[in-house]
Amino acid sequence: MHRKVAFIGSVGSGKTTIIKNLSTANTLNTDVESSVDIGKELTTVGIDYGHVKVDKEMTLGLYGVPGQRKFSFIWDFVKEGLWAAVILVKNQDLISIDELGYLIDFFEIDQQLPCVIGVTHVDQGMGNSTIKKIKETLSHYKLNLPVYTIDARLEASAQLIMRTLIAIDESN
Repeated sequence: MHRKVAFIGSVGSGKTTIIKNLSTANTLNTDVESSVDIGKELTTVGIDYGHVKVDKEMTLGLYGVPGQRKFSFIWDFVKEGLWAAVILVKNQDLISIDELGYLIDFFEIDQQLPCVIGVTHVDQGMGNSTIKKIKETLSHYKLNLPVYTIDARLEASAQLIMRTLIAIDESN
């Protein structure tokens, strides 16, 4: 059985990096040089893709989407047939935090869809205020989702996210 996992979040939240750390095959990376100042040199303009073989029966396709809303037509493709979602929120970044509600609505996140939120860039300062705002947003949507502080560059963080998604699926 092949399942689709979407990695969503604002620009620079770590989607491309976490997919690269999770994938057991070479990843497809669609980063190009940004033509506007977005706080980083490269940005995703298509679908980043990785692949994980969980066991003999299950494989996961890892789909990373651009963080800019102008590419939301790509989001439509990824949201079809979605098994799980990972929302990455950049710590202490108001745009990233404010984007959470929009992403929940767009990707139709509910308690039936395995979903984990990862707060990235916590090495740049404590994420307590970010986590508080995330929990307020989740409360507004009546969602009870796991929220972790992670480092998308570390395989251990990536594995924590995947193990949590699988555990949520098994408990449903």
